[in-house]
This record gives sequence, C-alpha cells and structure tokens, in this order.
Amino acid sequence: MIFFTLQKKLRELVTSKCTLLWLEGTKHERVLKIKLSGNKVILTLANETTKVIAFDKYTFTSVGLQFWFQGRAGVLYKWEQVSNLDQYNQSIKDDFLPDDDPTPPDIAA
Repeated sequence: MIFFTLQKKLRELVTSKCTLLWLEGTKHERVLKIKLSGNKVILTLANETTKVIAFDKYTFTSVGLQFWFQGRAGVLYKWEQVSNLDQYNQSIKDDFLPDDDPTPPDIAA
C-alpha cells in the first residue's frame, strides 16, 4: 500500500505541466524520465545521465517528494513557474513505468 501511494504521487508529478527538477545539496538537474523500482527511483536527467536514487524513507511535500538515504536528502521538485516543454511531456508520460510489484522486497506477501 505504501508503494502504491508513492506510485500515485509520482504519476501525478510526471503528468503535471511543470518542470521537474532533482535537487541534492546545492546541485540541481532537470528530470526527463522517472521509473520506480522497489525502493529505488531511477531518473533520466537532462544532461543525458541516469541517476539511481535509493531511499529508506520518503515524504510528500507541497512541491513534490523528498527522499532520504542514510541521512542524506534529495528532492524531486515540481517547478511550477516554468512549464515543461511539449517535446518532453509525452516522453515523460510514456516512460513512467511503475514497479510491477509494489510490495517492498523485504516484506513477504
């Protein structure tokens, strides 16, 4: 159930008309694609790199999602002031592939 709620929030973010950014420390990158796999979020960034975000906890915020792994935080930020480019809108929607099995790997079904 927990991962279903996360999937729903991620789907909401990627289908919004906003630009998505990954914020970590003082760095930020534009997010083009998102995939959820267990307790990892796989981001394809505008600089043509892929970033795997492992997390042990997360929370919903008014501007997106915040993830923590071993005490370090990162934020998937919905930047409402800048609308997403049309060429990326369909790509993001098509490439958001939620995890086939929403049950976390450490919990038996």
